[in-house]
Amino acid sequence: MVVYSNPNGAVCIADGGTPRIITIKARENISGGYWVLGSSAGGVVGSNASTYAASDIEGYTVVTQIGSNPIGLALTNIASGTYGPIAMRGIFLLPALSGTECGSIYAGTGVLAGSAGTVVAWTSGTNIILSDTSGWKLFPIGRALTTGDSAIDQFVAVSLNL
Repeated sequence: MVVYSNPNGAVCIADGGTPRIITIKARENISGGYWVLGSSAGGVVGSNASTYAASDIEGYTVVTQIGSNPIGLALTNIASGTYGPIAMRGIFLLPALSGTECGSIYAGTGVLAGSAGTVVAWTSGTNIILSDTSGWKLFPIGRALTTGDSAIDQFVAVSLNL
């Protein structure tokens, strides 16, 4: 069995003393604990704060492939057309990407948003954007604080930094 998301949703074990949670408007149903990608119309904000509204940042999720940088991790289920919280910083328990894709993730290594749900994969060298063997794009999201083996569906504690 390949684990694609934490069955308990977004499990935060610490916020690092500086939590960063923002409110977004869901363009579609978003499951808690899944990567959220951003979207908006052009020119929705101006040069002063009074031009910004929470509806300016719209979010959606792609279960099978991430095609652009995630902007956060959904903290709860968010119904389409409603508002909900996403985390940009904190320490979360996330599943390692399938063993057929990357193998073990070691404590201290940079990790990337994977291809489905909340999975993470390790970085390689100084590459910022990598592709896994299927050609899916993977984007940096933080650093692993614990070691986990994706071949046996383990989780890792990840310091999220978006």
